[in-house]
Amino acid sequence: MPANYVVKKVWYAHLTGQAVSDAVVSSKGPAVGELGFHPAELQVVSWDSIAERWNVIFDAQKSRELQQQYETTISNEYVTFPPDLAQGPTPILDRTADGDVNQVAFARFGSEKNADLVFTTTQSYGGSGVPGNLVVVGFKGGEADVLYLWFGDGGAGFRVVGSGSNQALAASAQFWTPVDAHCCPVRSYSFVVGSGAEQGITSLRDNRPWLGLFVKAERETDESSPVRVVGVVPGSPAAALFRKGDVITSLAGAKASGNQGLLGPALIDQIALLKAGATASFSVERGSVTTTVTVKLGSLIDPSAQSASPPNDLSVYAI
Repeated sequence: MPANYVVKKVWYAHLTGQAVSDAVVSSKGPAVGELGFHPAELQVVSWDSIAERWNVIFDAQKSRELQQQYETTISNEYVTFPPDLAQGPTPILDRTADGDVNQVAFARFGSEKNADLVFTTTQSYGGSGVPGNLVVVGFKGGEADVLYLWFGDGGAGFRVVGSGSNQALAASAQFWTPVDAHCCPVRSYSFVVGSGAEQGITSLRDNRPWLGLFVKAERETDESSPVRVVGVVPGSPAAALFRKGDVITSLAGAKASGNQGLLGPALIDQIALLKAGATASFSVERGSVTTTVTVKLGSLIDPSAQSASPPNDLSVYAI
């Protein structure tokens, strides 16, 4: 273990196919800096029967896989621009942060003989943000490989579902839309991580809704403002039903968001409170005519959502 770290917990599992079980070790470091942070650590060690010693084959603090979910709708973003990232890869556990390893479990995805390691982390930098990861690591051939990496504010929780060699992760996290202040997510959402047909381990289901529009508030800081359609995403649920220039004035049977941290129209949160697959009816002004548009909502993991490219305008929202 790293110098001065204290072992918190040890799990044993057959990850590499060796006769001797591999060990997964979480540990916690001493207080450092003015804020007294305690960096977390997670390591996997495997027994080398030839050299007769334990070798570290995975170290979460030294793994520098890019957090690619920042650039997709699988992350805790709502089809918006990726935040400015420092050049180069980002570690899963940051040595400058107060970190915790929250959950550790083992799951078999698809036809894999050995289990993969699944774990979650959260990190704090002394402010209000608590970013976290949900990570799946495989050890095929004895080499560690990050197979799936989710990143989002607040972190995520999960449970292993299914049995045998066809398991999945039922996960949940907090959901913010672009009109929500950092204090106030609109709701929690659920997603399922499992083995995709051709995509490896990926998000199979996500209950955040996707309409497929780029909209702009008629009155930016007014919660009751209608929104004007400034773009329609090809292949999305909205593609054949909405037109550029439509003004959405209301959502039939909308739930009140109850969000005290709104930075824009409540209509954005009202849509977000619906689940993927739900049917929604909108009152729409199209020129001088008011009409009702009914659409079955998609999910934020739909291909049209992941490929959506919003205009370079922070006042434009994707819904």
